[in-house]
Amino acid sequence: MIISDLQREENFLEYHRLINDPDYYDVIFDNQSGGVSAIHRNHRFDKQLNPEGMKRGCYELRVIDVFRRIGHSIILLKESCEVGKKQYDGLIDGVPCEIKAVEKLSRWTIRTKIGNAIKQGASTIVLFFPCADLFTEQRVQCGWKDYLDYSKPSKSGLEIKVLCIVEDRLHIIEKPSW
Repeated sequence: MIISDLQREENFLEYHRLINDPDYYDVIFDNQSGGVSAIHRNHRFDKQLNPEGMKRGCYELRVIDVFRRIGHSIILLKESCEVGKKQYDGLIDGVPCEIKAVEKLSRWTIRTKIGNAIKQGASTIVLFFPCADLFTEQRVQCGWKDYLDYSKPSKSGLEIKVLCIVEDRLHIIEKPSW
């Protein structure tokens, strides 16, 4: 992805703001792409292990690396400590986003991930597929359509975007039209 000079400059200014903010660490500006990433000290990473024995929190680290390398700004924010209240993970180019891992082939997995992300306040949903065999664009579109049919989101007026990370590559999913 090639970003505009204006976006690169905005990302560089964000990098300087964050590098001087003691609440953030791993603040990185990618000179080649112009992307920036940072993690709030109170961002909570999932410590549960996936079936391969890797901590699920590592998924978020891979996602921020991919977005930064292709020129986006991705900032993982402080997460709420309020019991029973979960908020979105961070901001991608200033837009609230939630990162969800897709580890199952169940028909309702995508619908559930999208629904949970929206309940958390995200308008951009990043589905991370640790196993490429679980990803097809059609599967994601069907899950998104199931969510739209099930939830009747037209009342909320929220415009959502679904992005997928598979084998460290970004896939932009078109909103289902059927």
